[in-house]
Amino acid sequence: MKSNLFKYSMLTVGIVTAMGITTVNAATPTGGTSGSFNVTNKATASYTVAGNTTSQTAESNVVTVNVSETGSFSLISTVVDNTPNDDFGRDRSINAQANSTVDFTHTLTNGGNVNDTYTVNITNASGDNFDYNIASSVIKYQKVNAAGINVGEVKDLNGGTIALAPGEKALITITARADTKRVADTNGILTVTAESTYLKSKPSNTTATTYTATNTDNALTKTPLYAITKSATTNLGNKNLDLNNANAYVDYTITVKNEGNIDGTAISISDDLPSGLVAIAAGQDNYIEPTVAASNGSVAGTAVISNSDKTITVAGQNIKVGETITVTFRAKKADGATSTSSSFVNYAVVRDNTKDDDTANTPDIIDRSDNGLTPGGPTESTYEDPAKPLVGADNNNNATVETTNQRRAIAITPGANKEVALVTPVTNNEVSNTYTYTITNNGNDITEAAGTGNNANAVKLSIKPTATKSPGIIDDPNISITRVYVDANDNGKFDTGETELTGVNGIYDLNAATPLVNGTRTGLAPGASVKIGVQVASTGQGSNNPNSTTDNVNNIGNFETLTVAVQPNGAVNGTAAPTSTATNPLSTTSTTTLQGINLMKYQIGADCDANPGVAAEGWLTTNAKAKADQCVFYKLEAKNTFTDSNRVVNNLIVSDTLDSKLTYQANSFSASPTATSQTLGQLITVTFASIAANTTANVIFAAKPSQTGTNSTNP
Repeated sequence: MKSNLFKYSMLTVGIVTAMGITTVNAATPTGGTSGSFNVTNKATASYTVAGNTTSQTAESNVVTVNVSETGSFSLISTVVDNTPNDDFGRDRSINAQANSTVDFTHTLTNGGNVNDTYTVNITNASGDNFDYNIASSVIKYQKVNAAGINVGEVKDLNGGTIALAPGEKALITITARADTKRVADTNGILTVTAESTYLKSKPSNTTATTYTATNTDNALTKTPLYAITKSATTNLGNKNLDLNNANAYVDYTITVKNEGNIDGTAISISDDLPSGLVAIAAGQDNYIEPTVAASNGSVAGTAVISNSDKTITVAGQNIKVGETITVTFRAKKADGATSTSSSFVNYAVVRDNTKDDDTANTPDIIDRSDNGLTPGGPTESTYEDPAKPLVGADNNNNATVETTNQRRAIAITPGANKEVALVTPVTNNEVSNTYTYTITNNGNDITEAAGTGNNANAVKLSIKPTATKSPGIIDDPNISITRVYVDANDNGKFDTGETELTGVNGIYDLNAATPLVNGTRTGLAPGASVKIGVQVASTGQGSNNPNSTTDNVNNIGNFETLTVAVQPNGAVNGTAAPTSTATNPLSTTSTTTLQGINLMKYQIGADCDANPGVAAEGWLTTNAKAKADQCVFYKLEAKNTFTDSNRVVNNLIVSDTLDSKLTYQANSFSASPTATSQTLGQLITVTFASIAANTTANVIFAAKPSQTGTNSTNP
């Protein structure tokens, strides 16, 4: 608010003498009375005549002078300190503190030709923002004669009057006091009146305006207002301070802008670091020198780190209206700092004594970057205009760092070694042989596999064959990976709705296996895990016939080792990729071995009534000899090569068709274990209900060769 009430008044009264004395040049009177009075005079004499002692008298003629009276005075607001006032469209300044004072100066001039006495009063005007304490305000004046020479000393007017001879002036200083604190840009208007005793005594001056001059004085509340913004960035480029990293640090930036209506002088900018932080001092790792910069020409101060490394202070800093001071410094975690027992929230504080600008030790402004202070203390908000909430607004929102104890550890559960049938059946798109691996984020405060592709946060999953039965060959063509998927319900099967992973050359993106939230894969939070299913199919054969053109391969005992490895791509939030440890292995292996019935046929020539046992010597897989009157005994050995006790072979059917040159010999058959059924003759078929793992079923029978030609000696 800006007052337009300032005025000055001049009151003039003119009286013309009958003797032709001219009127005083004066402004048109605003009040008062005109008149004259006659001064009549005659001369008298007394005397004695010689020789006569009697007193004689004489009286002259009467002469009359018509005297003209002029009552005129002015009250004008003046300037004594080169500060423009309302005469020039400006306001005087008053400090915002309680009990602040402002000097208003006026010149009271007796412009008439009569002695006059003036009563000066001050009152609070209406329609302004604050009042002055009239009782504690002080009025002083210095009388000056027409020649401009001081008359007497400065005097207190309070309760008295000012007597001025014609042409004399009184230089009046009104020191007005405002008891209460005020916000910036608020006005206080003081009404100053001077009342002429002479003019008031005239009967014609019936209204106060005819004998009273009025001025209005306006003071505008002037104060700096500091908008403080504080921000923090850690060495990770974010607001995460890793307490597990000895090289972690925080770069702080403090900006202080003067959004008030007067310059700030000798302010203090400081930052008291909380229990979890200390400033990095010269000579320490990651030290950078604190900086101070001024945006509009003020001399930048120096940021000083205290001996304890706990406080950063810029003292004696000037800041113009609209100017910004920027302070930067670096801090690190304090010894023993923890996220539970330490504080990592801190504030920048500006202190200013707006009256005594030589020091901020006794401030009337203490402004913190979050607009909050200890209750009852002086705060800048006292001077801020509630109608202008953005003026002097502070912001500490970006100054708080979040602490972590970052540790990276990813573990994969051990793989299982499995024996599988030579041919793994595929039913309803399911493979009967599935390996399941649980991958767990055992780290602290870091989400793994949050990124994809070559992003540093990406985690790859390598699933590749690395060894086989044959040295130098890492991929068995009869053992293959058919599907990699997320086994969400941990049942070892690929179910509808579960995520199938696609990879290139055995490399998969683990992010694709993590939870999906609002269309985005979230990665593995600390403690979270994901189960990966790997289905392996087999297409082996079990022939021991070296002369077969189609079934001449026996894959029993062949194996392939699958290595499943978690591969973190790089550092996450400044913490390096984890390494594999005994407690948190990053890789594991699973070996798939092909097993089944290994069928061998043995022969031996012997007397027909002999009964060679299973363990008899002489059983051959090579050529044998028999005499014409002997029989050829055959042993069919069907071994269950599985070592897993659960891998029982059921409904084993062993069969053999005799050559036409052979005749089956009755009563030569035996089987162990006991067969559930058998068909004997030129076609021999033997059925076993079950054969335990690592157990052999044996069938023995005899056949007699024909007695013609050289057949008796054929093997």
